[in-house]
Amino acid sequence: MVNRYIKGIFLLLLVLTGVNAYAGQWEKHEYKSGDFTLPYQLFTPTDTKSALPLVIVLHGSYEAGTDNQQHMLKGTNIGPDYFASAKVQNLKQAYVIAPQTPVDIRWASTAIAPYDLATTPITPSMDALLKLIDETVKNSPVDASRIYIAGLSRGGQGVWNAALHRPELFAAIAPIAGSGSPKDAERLIKLPIWAFHGNQDEITKVEYTREMIDAIIKAGGTTALVRYTELEGGNHADSWLTAYHGTELWQWMMNQHKN
Repeated sequence: MVNRYIKGIFLLLLVLTGVNAYAGQWEKHEYKSGDFTLPYQLFTPTDTKSALPLVIVLHGSYEAGTDNQQHMLKGTNIGPDYFASAKVQNLKQAYVIAPQTPVDIRWASTAIAPYDLATTPITPSMDALLKLIDETVKNSPVDASRIYIAGLSRGGQGVWNAALHRPELFAAIAPIAGSGSPKDAERLIKLPIWAFHGNQDEITKVEYTREMIDAIIKAGGTTALVRYTELEGGNHADSWLTAYHGTELWQWMMNQHKN
């Protein structure tokens, strides 16, 4: 009886304090692809005996660099900090990869605006990232039917780009305030998508996300798979502050599986 009481008090304290009962840890790594080196951190949960989902999270321009730290946004509940937090990992444990691209190399294209996938070479960062995902799936107990990717701003553009290059790789994507290649939208019609953008975004035009969503629907996509949250009066940051608030995004992701 005493042991049950102590255990009950301990579990209650975990809930009240937000302590992660399934403590995991971040570790710094580098992935080399030819002459290019991609810094990244890998979050490994405690449950490594069963196949778990994998989430890739892409940062924006402010977090770009090669220090393998600026993009972690520790203590902000944004990006990697959100996906490794107790509030979501306690619902469902998952691996998280947080890569970092250099300042002068975008995840996709060379500018903020939409681009043509067919005439735009894949960037060294994106090429390395896709190879890294493949190797992680091969060498870790990852559930290959549950690979997800999310990102904000420059990273939102990267999410669209990763999915356009490898739509079969992902179970769902969450592009936040980023542009894509609307003419190639047909590649994404079978992919669960939840996009976010503020309609007063002063950096990345809201039309960029609207164009992608419209093109996907016109190409044969359905509202059963495509979800779009446009924030009335929302600025650039409001889109990811909304996406990473609460656990709704995480729960939506974890409910998506490839057949």
